[in-house]
Order: sequence, then C-alpha cells, then structure tokens
Amino acid sequence: MKNSYQHKILFLLVSIVSILSSRTFAQNTFYGKVYYGISDAAFLEKEEMIGVISKDVDGFREFGFLVGKKISKKWAIETGLNSAVADIIFKPNPSMFPVQELTILPSSESFKMFSFPVLMRYSIFPFLFVNAGPLLDIQRSENPSYKQSGFGYLLGIGAEHYFKKVGFFVHPHFKRHSTIPFVSTNYNLTEFGLQFGLSYNF
Repeated sequence: MKNSYQHKILFLLVSIVSILSSRTFAQNTFYGKVYYGISDAAFLEKEEMIGVISKDVDGFREFGFLVGKKISKKWAIETGLNSAVADIIFKPNPSMFPVQELTILPSSESFKMFSFPVLMRYSIFPFLFVNAGPLLDIQRSENPSYKQSGFGYLLGIGAEHYFKKVGFFVHPHFKRHSTIPFVSTNYNLTEFGLQFGLSYNF
C-alpha cells in the first residue's frame, strides 16, 4: 500500500516536469540548473531517548538538477531530483552495553536518499532570490531506526549571475526531512547547507 502511494507521488512529480517542459519551450521561459552541495546535517530526536546509540551525520553531500518555469517577472516554479549521501557514525553508550557487544556493533554505515522538490521562487532583485516548498524524500539505505522517507520542506535564499544565457549561483538553505513520515520514526534529518552550480536560460 505504501509503495503504491509513493509511486503515485512520483508519477505526479514526473507529470509536473513534463508539463513544465512542454509549455516552457514554446514560451521561452524555461531554465535548468545543475548543482553540488554540502550540509551540516544532524538527526534531531522528536522525543528524547536516554541511553541509546547516538547517530552522528558525517560528510553529507548532494548533487542534483532543477528545471524551472517563469510564471511572471518575479515568480517561478521549480522541480527536479536531488541525490544525497552521508556516513552515519554510531556512538553507543558504554554504560548501556556489555563490552562484548560493543566490539560487534557497527561503527558506521552509508546513508543514501533521493529528494524530489517542488519549490516556489521569488526574485527580490535580478541577482537575489528566495525559494521554499515541500520535498518528497525516498531513503535508499535500509535502516528502520532512522527512516526518513516522507515529506519534508526547504527554505532558501540564493544569489546568481548570468553571462547571457549561462549563469552560476550559490544557494544557502535549510531542510527538514520526514516532517510527515511514511513510516513512524523518532528522528528528523535536519540540514543547514550550501549548494553551488550552473544554470542555463533556454
């Protein structure tokens, strides 16, 4: 049932991208972006748990693309695909585990996640913008103790500069994942990040 629901959401997002692409080519208001980013990320507990294994996020990085449609001089809508990876470092409380168990517990594991954003963007000045919107997150790594698949959100501000049709941009942002989770979890992955990349106006 959950997989069917997620497939419907993915189909909706792909349909949005297709509609934007078909209409924007005709109106010459289409643009695309590719980017790489890094984040200071952490798992925040919804309810404090004492004596359990803590989870630190190390080396969080991401890359992705966005396609956008200008709907007025100031406003645009954007969607795309983001792929994020990180290392999860486990730090067990020595007082809660026997020494024998500490030697066999994993010290770290890989974290992987796809995100599908749908963002509204507002241009404050030609070189400065803000954007915000929901994220559909699909965690690709399997660990039910901190599952992040669900709906989150992004808030950001950015600066960009164009040389004719080609430009570059930087995009500081805040993300909170699993605000509405598909599977119950006690953790929200939270990011303070920076993306930078290239853009192109068609």
